[in-house]
Amino acid sequence: MKLNITTFTAFLFSAMVLGGCNFVDDFLSAEPSKSTKKTIQTADQLDAVLARHAGFYEEQCDMMMASDDYAITPEIHNAQSSGYNITIVNYALWNDENPDTRYNTWGAEYTKIYYANLVLNNIDNVEGDEVQKANLKAEAYLLRAYCFFQIALAHTLYYTGSNGDEPGITLKTSTSFEQSSARANLKDTWDAIEADLQEALKITQPLVGSDGVMKNWRGNTAAAKGFAARYYLYRADYEKAQQYAQAALSEYSKMKDFNDPSEMYNHSHVDSYKLTDTGETVTVQFPYTYPQSDFSNIMGWSELLYTRTCYSAFWWFIPSQALIDNYSVDVPGGNPDNDLRYHFFLLPDFGLRSCAKTTAGRQPGYCQFFYDHIVSGPTTAEMNLILAECAARSSNWSNAMSYVNKVRRNRIKADVYTDLTASSQADAIKKVLQERRREMPFSIRWYDLKRLNANDSANQVTVTKTFYPFNSTTVQKGEPTKAYTLAPNGRHYAIPISNDEISKSYNEIVQNTY
Repeated sequence: MKLNITTFTAFLFSAMVLGGCNFVDDFLSAEPSKSTKKTIQTADQLDAVLARHAGFYEEQCDMMMASDDYAITPEIHNAQSSGYNITIVNYALWNDENPDTRYNTWGAEYTKIYYANLVLNNIDNVEGDEVQKANLKAEAYLLRAYCFFQIALAHTLYYTGSNGDEPGITLKTSTSFEQSSARANLKDTWDAIEADLQEALKITQPLVGSDGVMKNWRGNTAAAKGFAARYYLYRADYEKAQQYAQAALSEYSKMKDFNDPSEMYNHSHVDSYKLTDTGETVTVQFPYTYPQSDFSNIMGWSELLYTRTCYSAFWWFIPSQALIDNYSVDVPGGNPDNDLRYHFFLLPDFGLRSCAKTTAGRQPGYCQFFYDHIVSGPTTAEMNLILAECAARSSNWSNAMSYVNKVRRNRIKADVYTDLTASSQADAIKKVLQERRREMPFSIRWYDLKRLNANDSANQVTVTKTFYPFNSTTVQKGEPTKAYTLAPNGRHYAIPISNDEISKSYNEIVQNTY
């Protein structure tokens, strides 16, 4: 009985979010009773569960803050009235403890997994068209595989094949709260993700429906192939990564042309600030995707195969100097403004929103969808860059730049554009990786750091940040600054699981060791 009540409560909430469902109206019209027990009976009810996109599309920012794309500096801390939120500091500087109770991947993704399991645990016992039921099952597997992948990416070490006994994640396959929360090992974790992915590839719902509408907020064939390409690139299986990236693009290959005013334009919103130390008036022009909480802007991003965005609850994606400098690489004239990704999304004076209104507050920000969301789901641009990297790592490395240039023609100012070329295989790989960082800042960088450190010694990265000493609750601003270093393949590439999540499991979940 517990499962039935829990199941329907979750479903009822989902359907109420969607609104206007007849079966919800029927349920609410009944007289309440302590003994009332409502079970899921139809495929349409489970379809409504998976349609609650507003709860699924956000991905937490812990990995973003831990990466070298995110800047944490004494200057920015000093310029803010309260400094960096301590949650940011703990992630950005790789603390051994995780006191975060709100913004962590572990908690957020397991919430989504509950709904995937709700479908999977009920789909074989409900009424409905068999084709619809099979598609819903595959879509639920995609959701669970994607979420398992995100959790493993955040909280486990890179799986090399020889470290399979290291801690993995909790492989939740049931909606029952009585299922163990103990972590599987790393081998079993990645075996489970791949098994779910193979089931997800059985989806039959295309990205673009018969009505011509792109439905990227739901599981679809292009989304499954795109995620498969991302998964196999991470695992360094370049043959399969190439196979699935090509399959995704064979179905849907549209790219936004940033040179086209109908595709890209500046929003009319402008913030204006008067600097108290110089008297200068500074204006910040926001990009066309500015309106807050406008889901249509995100789902209408025509390159996006599966609606997922990296969400920063702190309303500021702060680019590191290394990320900023990368926009001057391989761009005509060395002028970053010739790269329209920089032109549209890097706002030089964004920091004046939350810093002191002085020259010290003139810090940049990356702004794509309002202040708090940037694309993180698979895109057609990412598929081209996966094909580029797979080519660069093969005997056909000279073909890599052709895929890179498909992206760049839509990103570099048309009046200065020239094709990018590579002089060697090593040069081709380096240029592809730099292009990935420009195309997918913040959201995919942790993914790239982990896989490159494990599989590509020539492109390993040692991350160093300079900041004040701190503990789990306080930044010791009065102390001298110090250097914090994350070495390639360091154990802090497994972000600590939230203390709150461990406590909720009655310590059945075991923390990572450092």
